[in-house]
Amino acid sequence: MKTAVLGGTFDPVHSEHIAIALMAKERYGFDKVILEPTFNPPHKHCRITPYAERLAMLKILSEEYPFLEVDETEREMALDHAYSYLVLDELKKKFPSDDLTYLIGSDSLMKFTEWRNPEKVAALIPILAVPRGNVRKEAEAEAKRLNSVYAGAKISVADFECEEVSSSELKLYLELKDYDRAARFIPAKVLGYIKEKGLYSVYSELAERLRKEMSERLFAHTVRTAEFAVGHAWSCDVDFDSVFLAAMLHDSRKQCPPMHPAESYDTLSKEVIHQYDGAEAAYSIYGVKDERIIDAIRYHTTAKPDMSALGKLIFIADKLESGRSYEGVEELRALADKDIEACFRALLKHNYEYLTRSGAQIDPLTSRAYAWYNIAE
Repeated sequence: MKTAVLGGTFDPVHSEHIAIALMAKERYGFDKVILEPTFNPPHKHCRITPYAERLAMLKILSEEYPFLEVDETEREMALDHAYSYLVLDELKKKFPSDDLTYLIGSDSLMKFTEWRNPEKVAALIPILAVPRGNVRKEAEAEAKRLNSVYAGAKISVADFECEEVSSSELKLYLELKDYDRAARFIPAKVLGYIKEKGLYSVYSELAERLRKEMSERLFAHTVRTAEFAVGHAWSCDVDFDSVFLAAMLHDSRKQCPPMHPAESYDTLSKEVIHQYDGAEAAYSIYGVKDERIIDAIRYHTTAKPDMSALGKLIFIADKLESGRSYEGVEELRALADKDIEACFRALLKHNYEYLTRSGAQIDPLTSRAYAWYNIAE
């Protein structure tokens, strides 16, 4: 039996997973696609929905698509780190009569050499990489290179592409109870299960509180900022929870009076006071204890020298979210998709030069950040 193996956290399972499985079946004639949910993801450092819930969602999906088979090999192995070379070896033993092929995304292909024992994976099983976005040429070149590097490797690039769907953005929609947007990517029965079980609702009360406390316009900006931030979190290697909290709380005090006398703030600009109050409110009102998150809120308007990855991301998201419209914003968004660090520097330069041209008062922190990152040179 010609069988494809599609692994992942499936947190949650969504339209891209379905599209990959369907296209593999239709274009390559696979009789069956095995869905292998990760049990202990070796590369995930953020909160993962419990395995039992992810498994249940996959089983609901498999009832709709009979060619899908949900497998629990990773759980059965109960490894501290379920690396691909170990799981695939076990799957070959479990399905000895099947002609197995491993389906991966092009993003995983581009990082294949960073996998644990990639040479063993390459020798174990043919790999079919599915392009995500406009990366076919790069993926094909990398597949060719890897085939020459690893003995016995049979790595190819699929002749179809899939839409890029961010599981982090789906989690955001679910936390906001924006089920209409989530329904565009999550199958109806799976979404029904999520709602029934109250999954992805850790921050729903916080989101609802902010919705009531903010004007409709400010809340919309906040959501768009969070959407941009979680959509780029992978490129900064920051977790969903930190990004969500920092983005949703970054402007929590923007429409509130200052919490302290004006002279107590280390700035002459009233426009930046809300970042300091927002950081204080995150701790004292909303119960955030993680200093990384508080720090990202504290400097999201001005920037500062030596910012964290999270801090840079919130600074960028606040200024590049989809509602912003100014000269150069599209170019900056495109740069963010390619190189988030380069985008941060370009945005800081753009912001500084705009303030200079307009004659606005430049906060000392912004000037120091501009100098720190050697943008003036």
